[in-house]
Amino acid sequence: MLQLAINGLAMGAIYALIALGLLQIFNAVRIVNFAQGQLLMLGAFLGVTTIVQASLPIWLAYLVTFAAMALVGLIFMLVAYYPLRGKPFYLAILTTIAVGIVLENLVLIAFGPLPQSLPSPFGSAQVHLGELVIPQHVLFIFAATAVLLLAQWAFMKHTRFGTMVRATSMDMDMARMVGVSVRTTVAVAFMLGAMLAGAAGLLVAPLFLADPAMGSSLGLKAFIVSVIGGFGNLYGAVLAGLLLGLVETLAAGYLSSDYRDAIAFLLFLGFLFVRPQGLFGEKQSERV
Repeated sequence: MLQLAINGLAMGAIYALIALGLLQIFNAVRIVNFAQGQLLMLGAFLGVTTIVQASLPIWLAYLVTFAAMALVGLIFMLVAYYPLRGKPFYLAILTTIAVGIVLENLVLIAFGPLPQSLPSPFGSAQVHLGELVIPQHVLFIFAATAVLLLAQWAFMKHTRFGTMVRATSMDMDMARMVGVSVRTTVAVAFMLGAMLAGAAGLLVAPLFLADPAMGSSLGLKAFIVSVIGGFGNLYGAVLAGLLLGLVETLAAGYLSSDYRDAIAFLLFLGFLFVRPQGLFGEKQSERV
């Protein structure tokens, strides 16, 4: 059981990392990016390109991938959000879905339908603790998620940019009036969101291969995690991601892997009925 729990928590850390990127964008513009999973998939294939095909050192390949994902995030903003600013929010959401479909098909054309292997920085090295066997890559996932969470928290809470993001999220027009460069703030938020998705892609591909279709399922799980944690709450997203990964893996191990996705949606529906604001969300009312 402990072995299953470790594997589940590792998967949960991946869910949490994808959700952190999704929330980075949501906290800036109040739009849910349903292409976050496809951005993860793109990050995984950029890793395949730089590490496997170009044979770059892994540290350099990671830097190149992050830089490329930042550029993708900027282009994504210009295509999916900026032309629709001021329009009904559902138009931007539908556009993110459309862009995600385009990204998936572009990768399918470029790399083909077969999954691609991406090596881990630690190869197949493992840590043995009695009967418990933990791949070093799993420990790397835990460490990377913790570092990125702390970095995002510090960036949002203790930097001028974090203050600008919160101001933009609360009232974009008022933020502009007090001197906040809304366009720059939103652009950086999209770039950071794409970079976090790319990081998740680099971490998950060594476990499950890089597949053009991998983004849809993982992106949907990130949305579920965001809702369970309380939309907009970073700590809630991490805790909900770990919870979902653990419950899914234990259910797959003790029941059947066929129930893996069903468990996620049952947990999602349960929270919608019992606590729709999520673990750390607050109830909000609107006067109409």
